[in-house]
Amino acid sequence: MIPIKAAYLSNAQSVKILHPGSLSKSPVQDAAHIDFCASYPSNISDSWSKHLGKCPGQPTNGKKPNFVVFLTDNQDYLMDSLKYQEYVQKYFIDQGTQFTHYYTTSSTCCPSRVSFLPGKFAHSHNTTSEVAPYGSYYKFQENKLDDHWLPRWLQEENYRNYYIGKFINSVDATHLGPPKGWEHFEPLVSPGIYNLTHPIFSLNSGPLEEHPGVYQTDLISNKSLALIDNLSERDDPLFFVISPTAPHEEVQVNGDFTPPRPADRHKYLFLDAKVPRTPHFNPAVQDKVLWLKDLPLLSAADIEYLDFMYRQRLRSLQATDELVDAVFKRLEEKDLVDNTYFIYTTDNGFHLGHHRLKAGKSLAYEDDVNLPFIIRGPGIAKNVTRSNPGTHSHFPATILDLAGISRPDDLDATSLFDPDHTESFNLEYWQASSKKTIVDSQNRTAYKSLRIISKDFNLYYSVGVPASLKNLYSRTDPNFLNRLDALFSVLYNCKGDVCKFPWNLLHKDDKVKSLKDALKPKYDKYYKSLPKFRFLKCKVYYDVDNEDTD
Repeated sequence: MIPIKAAYLSNAQSVKILHPGSLSKSPVQDAAHIDFCASYPSNISDSWSKHLGKCPGQPTNGKKPNFVVFLTDNQDYLMDSLKYQEYVQKYFIDQGTQFTHYYTTSSTCCPSRVSFLPGKFAHSHNTTSEVAPYGSYYKFQENKLDDHWLPRWLQEENYRNYYIGKFINSVDATHLGPPKGWEHFEPLVSPGIYNLTHPIFSLNSGPLEEHPGVYQTDLISNKSLALIDNLSERDDPLFFVISPTAPHEEVQVNGDFTPPRPADRHKYLFLDAKVPRTPHFNPAVQDKVLWLKDLPLLSAADIEYLDFMYRQRLRSLQATDELVDAVFKRLEEKDLVDNTYFIYTTDNGFHLGHHRLKAGKSLAYEDDVNLPFIIRGPGIAKNVTRSNPGTHSHFPATILDLAGISRPDDLDATSLFDPDHTESFNLEYWQASSKKTIVDSQNRTAYKSLRIISKDFNLYYSVGVPASLKNLYSRTDPNFLNRLDALFSVLYNCKGDVCKFPWNLLHKDDKVKSLKDALKPKYDKYYKSLPKFRFLKCKVYYDVDNEDTD
């Protein structure tokens, strides 16, 4: 692979172009209006209290808050799937806050899910594939990632931690877990992780529990309700992750991927639904590099199949929506709703016909990386959207702040509600694109991408395989590109505070905090002199020696 750079730029007025099918017309609030009052100076906390009446994380009746997290699999944000979920709309979107620029930084299941609880980017935790030796549960155990992650930090503060559903790939009879920090760990187990009518579970590494003929999401719902019934009598706070595999495809015994199977009661819904025909759906013209630019237009048969798959995805999510309703109502019966944060998100997005691609994920397209993230709970603004950026690596800091627990210093990201949140982060990927998951190619795909989102910029910059409609690299001011290269060279292997405050490494005098600050002409010569990131070779795994600055 020859490394290729591309810059995709838009001003703040063009953000909506990157996010077709906006799900809400509710007002956008400044992220600084919401935060954790006890952790910051009084002038800031007074401002948050003025706007909210209280602070997130402020306990109800002296008790720490509960957390219930719904984590789906491969759910899109930009194809309107949330619009088809009545109860997600009713309980969370109407009564909570949506983050419109929330991302996975590695758009495939294992790397994304592993980032979610340790608060690390993929290059930090080095679980970068779906399968061993570079990914899956084997790699998770080998790297001992459960030594230092959110469940353990919460457990140290007397939280009850429960997990039901999909964890990551390759949880099987020989590698059941449980990871450290969970009181109740009941994952789906191979080969039943992606079999929606023959799920297999194991509780805390106990015997395998097969359920032939039972719809997976319904079983997860029943298990979740039983846990709530048994746990609500105790005073310790709850952290509960519920993770159905919908709308992920089913995976057959021979390894073939087939469209997701809905519950029988939902299989005839949405007969007229089609993939939204946005400008980047099967475009007549696209400016691409490498194999992407040569993709043929999709045929009528291709599009018909993609529309069918879209309907199957929507149908499979209906049982998930009913799961949300059942869990919420049961917590309401137990008088636990008012002191509970509910979060609805997914591991990565999905594309269906976008940029002439068929069905899949793993690229740095907005379709693949921009995720639903909705939060409802004490002090959270209702029926609003927020545009400040966030990633799965921001999740642990956010939960710890809401719980009033100190954050470890080595997290790669701050809280979503931190007024000092960074404007930039990397998207990264190392794998071969498989025909079983991305119909279009068997190409070796590796990329590093810089994403900057602020009031002044909405920008994507890539080394490797870029992904956007228009390549503006050759028409961009070299002085501007030098700033991007410098920021890229800081973030590509960052850890801890360097990820959170990258400009501090470039400007130790603390006078530059953003790309806007860095664009002052007096810095032109300095940025021109700095090294630039490059891949030495194209590899399907993360090799720190293969990524360098010249």
